[in-house]
Amino acid sequence: MNFNAKHLPSINAGHYKNTAACETEVMPVPDVVKISMSQQIGAPCKPLVEKGDKVAIIGKNGVSDAVESTLTVPPDPTDPSGEPPEKPVIDYVTAMDPYTAVVAVKPQENCTYEFYRSASETSGYSLVTKRGEPFLYDEHKDKKLDWFYRVRVSRNGVKSELSKPQKTGFNAKTSFGVPVLMYHEFVTQEDLDSGIAFDEYAVYASEFESDLQWIQKNGYTTITTAQLVDYLNGKGEMPEKPLIITIDDGKYGVYKRAWPLLKKYKMKAALSLIGYEIDNASNAPEARSKSEAPYCTWQELAEMSASGEIEMVSHTDKQHYYLHNGRNGASTKEGDTLSGFLPIAQKDYQDTARNFRQYFNTKPLAMAYPYSKRTELSDEAWLKSGYQLLFAGDSEKVSVSMTNFFVREAGLNLKSAVLRRVARMTGEPFEDCFEQ
Repeated sequence: MNFNAKHLPSINAGHYKNTAACETEVMPVPDVVKISMSQQIGAPCKPLVEKGDKVAIIGKNGVSDAVESTLTVPPDPTDPSGEPPEKPVIDYVTAMDPYTAVVAVKPQENCTYEFYRSASETSGYSLVTKRGEPFLYDEHKDKKLDWFYRVRVSRNGVKSELSKPQKTGFNAKTSFGVPVLMYHEFVTQEDLDSGIAFDEYAVYASEFESDLQWIQKNGYTTITTAQLVDYLNGKGEMPEKPLIITIDDGKYGVYKRAWPLLKKYKMKAALSLIGYEIDNASNAPEARSKSEAPYCTWQELAEMSASGEIEMVSHTDKQHYYLHNGRNGASTKEGDTLSGFLPIAQKDYQDTARNFRQYFNTKPLAMAYPYSKRTELSDEAWLKSGYQLLFAGDSEKVSVSMTNFFVREAGLNLKSAVLRRVARMTGEPFEDCFEQ
């Protein structure tokens, strides 16, 4: 085995006058490391010699015999990886909704959390899950939430003692719910007569107006994703009955039909944009008159964004394809890893963020999954890429409840950041979109 001297982090010939002009030579790896006393002792850096290395010392009388190093490097006191984990402490156990108990643990550095559950305080605990976050969202379709919980922490293979058991209701926090509706396109009979298609997710503009009237009558207040993110991060207030209206794709009917109605009723909606479709419409707006499904232009979207009624979010820049490269939309495929998929998510997020800066002077806070397809791995990747909220659909039941419930103290995490949406379908009773 050979090594090239100029690639060693501790050697730089250009630092010495008598060697600066010398050519770099390829040399065999030595059996013995010779270290100048002046270069090693007192040097303001971590020694390169490990315990057990063969070391010779260069002094005034020549080179010593090679000896086995007994050098050890003391642990970094700021690095907690070498310390055994402390016995964990459960902070609270809150019945967040009729189906879910949230267990929160006081966090420790670089740990994995093992959550255990039992019907008895003293025995019968079984492992529920292992997580990298200090939260458990324990769902039960039968609404049985009368459980005891204990937690164990592990770090570098070393496990802590089990925590003291705590029952649901311990130090309970207040929860709140946010229904999320999903729309796509808005049409009138005039639009249909002109050649606009009425796809399966379209609604008539008159239906949308009736929906807004129902929302108003039943005391809901529409909020933006930014308001929800801020509130979960400890900022601002939340209305008594919050509601998020989402609209997917960025079709022209939003600009022509939905936006005027939102202004009329002083309500807000989050519009998730397919980047490449908006690019196509912006590059050839005259072609929309011949399209069955015309999209908005960036200029029209900027106008709506500036008004305050429409908040722009993402439907991905170039991932809205059904089955491409083995993947369905922005979800992962079998065999994907975080390290392999994350660069794809990061690149798409960066392209989306560039358009949002240019046209809206904002950052994309949320992304709606194309076709509502997702996995826990894709959730992790898209959240790491920069988004703070992800929207799935009703077919992807990320929660048993139709309403998304939150514990403010738990903030945003891999579970709370993924929201369930209920699709508004034409001709169906609007009240069916809400928890009964």
